[in-house]
Formats: sequence, structure tokens, C-alpha cells
Amino acid sequence: MGLDRYLHQVLLHDCAGRVSHTLTLELDGSVRIDFADGRRAVVDPGSGANLTPGIPVPPALMRQAAQLGRW
Repeated sequence: MGLDRYLHQVLLHDCAGRVSHTLTLELDGSVRIDFADGRRAVVDPGSGANLTPGIPVPPALMRQAAQLGRW
């Protein structure tokens, strides 16, 4: 039996229907954000802190991560 190593995952799509971001709620409560261009950020949805220096996370995307963190 294979167990997922995350609690929940959401795909966000752009206006053309392509996946623009994948948000993954990790076991430790953080949210991993995978961008379509290959970048990856980790955020703390409770505090709104970006835990990945050098990769900006727009406020709208941070709000989506906070929603996922309350799942």
C-alpha cells in the first residue's frame, strides 16, 4: 500500500487551462508551491511567511496557500 507523503494537493490553472501552480499541503503544515516554470517555494500558511529566499510568492498565491493550510 502506497501512502501519500502529503495531506492535500491542489492544481491551479491559468486562463488557457494549463496548470500554473501546484500547491501541496505537507505533513509538517507547510505548503509547497511548484510553479509551471520549475521553481519551487515553501510557505508557512499560518504566518504567511515565505520560507524560500529568492523566490517571490505573490499575495494572491499566498492567500491560496493559506486556504489550503486550513484544509
